[in-house]
Amino acid sequence: MNTINKILSDFANINADEYVSNYYELSIMSENKKDNIFELANKATYATSNDILELIHLKEWKKEFLICQYPNGESSWFGKIPYGYDLNGLTPKEFIIEQLLNVFKQEPDEVYWIKLDPGGYYACCYEEYLFKTNKGIYFFSMQVHD
Repeated sequence: MNTINKILSDFANINADEYVSNYYELSIMSENKKDNIFELANKATYATSNDILELIHLKEWKKEFLICQYPNGESSWFGKIPYGYDLNGLTPKEFIIEQLLNVFKQEPDEVYWIKLDPGGYYACCYEEYLFKTNKGIYFFSMQVHD
């Protein structure tokens, strides 16, 4: 996972605006795909009893990925390509999907967008997902902080 997190970090840095920092990361929440995904989402987002957390199952995740929270999400999160990256004709979104699949070694069984309505501050902007695979449950997070 070091490779994808280096790639995500490079994209986060190049796409950060003035006076803000971006943080993108993929982490494994559980190696047991039978674990309760709602509990894992609560843990990953540090949701409290004041927050409203909803898991939206993405039936066509490759199409819906990066546009759940913001209609122009792909260009906002991955619009600028870091120096030295050759995406081999792929869009940044397709490139990130390919990197995720390299980590998972399979198509995910299920993908969920974590829709969080925080009772307090969480991040300026964020978009987060859970991927359920044979290897476990992964948390993909993109956040902007000022």
